Amino acid sequence: MKKQADDATSDTISMPYRIQQIEDIVKQLESGDLKLRVRVLESERAAQKATVLQMGTIYTILGGTLLNIGAMFVNQGSRMIANGSFTMAGFFFLLFVRSMQRVKELDNFEKMI
Repeated sequence: MKKQADDATSDTISMPYRIQQIEDIVKQLESGDLKLRVRVLESERAAQKATVLQMGTIYTILGGTLLNIGAMFVNQGSRMIANGSFTMAGFFFLLFVRSMQRVKELDNFEKMI
């Protein structure tokens, strides 16, 4: 009981000092002298996944555009330009496949957590 009474006494005596410290921290936060930074890992992972998906969409659009350009040049008889366009479309297709693999890896990582 004596220990509890001593603890209560010391807590009571130190309480105004602690409250003053809290007030000082809040004032620093309000004035901008102190910045509070919080990392939210879930939102960071979601943003990373969204970035990969966005790049996959861009690769798809570029690849489809190059396929259309290649088909147009095949119809006009410019095989060399068409072949270059088809080659670049294949490259963007590979980038798209890689980005989808990356999304799958991120999904698997989230499931493990």
